Amino acid sequence: MTRLTGQGRKTPPPVWPQDRYEVVCERDEPHENTRDRYHFPRHAVRSAHDLETAGLARRVRVVRLSDGVVIYDRVNGVDLPADEW
Repeated sequence: MTRLTGQGRKTPPPVWPQDRYEVVCERDEPHENTRDRYHFPRHAVRSAHDLETAGLARRVRVVRLSDGVVIYDRVNGVDLPADEW
């Protein structure tokens, strides 16, 4: 019986959970915009609030990656309650 290399092996599950939220930080020139990803929504929203408080961005948004819904964007008045994240 001939066995191909890797046949019958299972791929181990990823160590970290898949990212589900993205914090988009728009900055003034000469700084570039940044995108950071988080698995937990509370960490993503907290990061957005911290960036705004520190004055490091002119606009910060938190986007749910599964459907593109913006759950936080102070500039546009979006701040969904935690049960809708």
